[in-house]
Amino acid sequence: MKDFLSKYKNQNELFAYLSITIAVLLYGTTLTATKICLEYYSTPHLMFFRMLVSTILFIPFLFTLYKNIKIDLKDIKLILLMMLCEPCLYFIFETNALKYTTSGQAGIVSSLEPVILVIAARIILKEKFVKIVYLGLFISILGSVLLSLASDESELAPNPLLGNFLELIAIVLTDTCVITTKYLMEKYPPFFLAGISVIGGLIFFGIYNFVDGGNFSVAVNTSIFLVIYLGMLTVVAYFLYNFAICTLPASKFSPFLFILPVAAVIFGWFFLGETINLKQAGACILVFLGIYICQINDKKKYVKLARRFPILNNIFLPSKK
Repeated sequence: MKDFLSKYKNQNELFAYLSITIAVLLYGTTLTATKICLEYYSTPHLMFFRMLVSTILFIPFLFTLYKNIKIDLKDIKLILLMMLCEPCLYFIFETNALKYTTSGQAGIVSSLEPVILVIAARIILKEKFVKIVYLGLFISILGSVLLSLASDESELAPNPLLGNFLELIAIVLTDTCVITTKYLMEKYPPFFLAGISVIGGLIFFGIYNFVDGGNFSVAVNTSIFLVIYLGMLTVVAYFLYNFAICTLPASKFSPFLFILPVAAVIFGWFFLGETINLKQAGACILVFLGIYICQINDKKKYVKLARRFPILNNIFLPSKK
């Protein structure tokens, strides 16, 4: 079978960086949109319609562009694991998390995703990182933690501890999905994997919704537009995200996931009236600084950075070997 991963590795890295940035920003808006929709829909009810819209958008590609793709039987278990982790279980935990915490707080917890992902990529995929990547991750984590500590209490978060714990489980599930997807991309194109994921999600949430009460009606109000938006964004964001993870190593694309808490806080403030203050703004700057450091691949830049911070000389600079 054709090696799709090697094909995408040769693509323009700039487009890959742009893809992951747009995907994360779009995902930041879905947290806010989901928070609003949960006022009118139960979790399985909302996710069924979200996956339905996504599936309708993907079906034309399945019967045209990807009609000749055959799934190897030995990959079935990994594909099922990918779909079970995300969108199935992931969205159950995330949507329930948003019932108890704010979209901004959920986004902040999501900042653990790149850390777990880098560790998993190092252990499972045997990816090698220059040491300064860990410095960038540390700075971004610090920014995310400060962002969380600087968040004001809100009536929109009736049980933030439970909500944030559910979001943490969702993050572990999505990182498992990423590692599995990255492995499968050696054989299958990224948008194909995104498409079969939403089809699997449609079947899963269709059954879940039926068992939960069988409500398949649509709320006749402005939330219907948000449901359509969520469905469209699921397909688009999955494609952009999958393209980035098959083009870039985990050390390069995972730090961009730290944009999520920043986007979630900003969109939560703009659309839901969730608070944002100067301390949070400063924490956001730390997040972006960490992302910048993780992307440094020029030894001259390493040296320049180490001159400003001498303590880094023997710790983070690449060896001369």
